[in-house]
Amino acid sequence: MRVQEVCKITGLSRKAVHFYIQEGLVRPAKNQNGYYDLSEADVKTLEIIQRLRQLDLPIEVIHEAFRYPISLNFFLHRHVYQRKQKINEMAAQLEVIRYILERIPCNATPDLLLKLPRQHFDPLPPNHLADSLGVVSDARMIAILLLAPFLDIEVDPYRQFLWDRISSELRLQFKENLTVLQQLIYHLSAQQIQRSTEAQYALFLRLSQGDSLEPFKAELLNQCRLLGEDEQLQAVWVLLYELILRPTLEFYQSALLGLMMEFSDRFTLCMHRLEAILKNIQEDPAPLPLVERLKTTLHGKFELGQGLNSDLFLVYTFSCSLFSSCTVEQLQEWLKPSSY
Repeated sequence: MRVQEVCKITGLSRKAVHFYIQEGLVRPAKNQNGYYDLSEADVKTLEIIQRLRQLDLPIEVIHEAFRYPISLNFFLHRHVYQRKQKINEMAAQLEVIRYILERIPCNATPDLLLKLPRQHFDPLPPNHLADSLGVVSDARMIAILLLAPFLDIEVDPYRQFLWDRISSELRLQFKENLTVLQQLIYHLSAQQIQRSTEAQYALFLRLSQGDSLEPFKAELLNQCRLLGEDEQLQAVWVLLYELILRPTLEFYQSALLGLMMEFSDRFTLCMHRLEAILKNIQEDPAPLPLVERLKTTLHGKFELGQGLNSDLFLVYTFSCSLFSSCTVEQLQEWLKPSSY
């Protein structure tokens, strides 16, 4: 169909349609007269773009959303986070202006500003006005990223109820660390998010489909060897152990376990199989020296535990976790208090 007809259907202007074509978000064919001939799929894409623009997402983010489609929740939550940061900064700036207005006379001229101490114009630390506006919590987005391998199912009203409870459980479990965790996540690129999500999905899909547990036991022990040999991974593990890794493990052991077993049959199967693998390793004397060495290599930040309450659970997924592709220097920079 021609651009004029598309404009009637979507409510977009001709200028907007041509802009999105120039941006490469839609790539319609041209007819023999040189006019664009848009398909129904092109119209659908334009309608999606229109809705994302109505949410004020920048055009570069919309490009990312189409490039990494399974990360839509991440993009929207990051957009909320950035908007909240902006609101907090603007509120702090308004406070500076209020402070100055209370100290200048009613007939003040610009020259008078030079008579005020310079520190009066220094920006205040961002306040937390936006945090009180009831905007959706980042706990929901973090729960999505942690449990992404099990979300490829139809979400009916009951599962949505379960998901709300899962998000609430995460908020309770991470407590003070939730702000730091969300800050780290928002420093990641969409490519890192999608790569980690796809890798974890493939990992747990294989676990749910395999017959024998021996290959998965061997795979886990190989991950232990890699962690024991890779100093970069060790540094990331040690840095994030108390902050993220242990809370994540405790999150899986909390009320979440029962909620997720109701939410996803694959989650139930994977947890049963993984528990059997961990129990087998814990009871087998052969791999124990390898596992015990991790305690020394990781400077005591490793607990063998029992069943799923073992850091071996973390080792199983660590190589494809959100932060395993980051350098320890990056993480240290992002963890500075001024960053959040």
